[in-house]
Amino acid sequence: MKLFNIEVERSYWLLTIGVVMAIYLWFFFMAISKFVEIKNERILKTNTEELQSLKEQIVLMQRLKSDAGIYPESIPDFPAGYSQLYTPHFLLLSYNEQLLNNVVQYIEQIYSSVISDTNLYNFNPFERYTIYIYKDSKDYKEKTKRPEWSGGYVSSRKIYTYESDNIKNILSHEVTHLIFNDFLATLAEKIPKWIHEGLAIHQEKKFSNLKTYPFDKMNFLPADEFLNFDLSKASSEKVNIWYLQSGSIISFMLDNYPKEHFYNFILKLKETANIDNALLWGYQSRFNNFSDLEAEWHKGLSIK
Repeated sequence: MKLFNIEVERSYWLLTIGVVMAIYLWFFFMAISKFVEIKNERILKTNTEELQSLKEQIVLMQRLKSDAGIYPESIPDFPAGYSQLYTPHFLLLSYNEQLLNNVVQYIEQIYSSVISDTNLYNFNPFERYTIYIYKDSKDYKEKTKRPEWSGGYVSSRKIYTYESDNIKNILSHEVTHLIFNDFLATLAEKIPKWIHEGLAIHQEKKFSNLKTYPFDKMNFLPADEFLNFDLSKASSEKVNIWYLQSGSIISFMLDNYPKEHFYNFILKLKETANIDNALLWGYQSRFNNFSDLEAEWHKGLSIK
């Protein structure tokens, strides 16, 4: 009987241990499953957020692309009652005083970033740039008569835009145009558009969450098509590629070589309006022409 009781007790404990182990394993696998589920959710959320960010950047770039040129003097209606703030290089006007206080926190950072990247430390604007910020898209388009897709534009040392979640990106883009156009003066229109837009896209990327340029690196435009690109006749897909390719090439020139090379490049470009001569002189024979620059840029893409 004692032996029987021992066997029963042993069976009981084995069963108990088995049940406990089963419960433990169940909780363990549930925890692992939950961990994997949470991790997948986070990955999905991160990927979704990154994809949304890329889409927003592409939409923003597309919206700005045709309205970021050099426009003649215009004086859109900006009714009385606005607030204004001064910074060392800007006069900001808006109906929203809180917005102005926010913009003041970073507008000079944008200015400094453009000056630093281009090495234009000797360049001093003769007066402050003016930035008009309308209350919303509707107000902006009614007052400025800009197209529906317009997010902002530059005219005669002034920026016109409106309150939006993307205003920092828009201002980083447009301030770049302001400074570069001001530096080039009457020669601005002679400089290839891809340099204007590439530099503006480069700055916009720096002040956004965009870590890389969201385009297919195997789907870039060949040199001849890129250099002679006609924005007015191209498809939206190719226009986006052209803009992103412009930004990527300028970023390559600025991020991989001393800043004074780019400075010398734009000085020579301002003097001659010849890309090949400016590259040869500015980058000290590292590039003899645009084809050399393009080849090095391709190599840079392949290792990223």
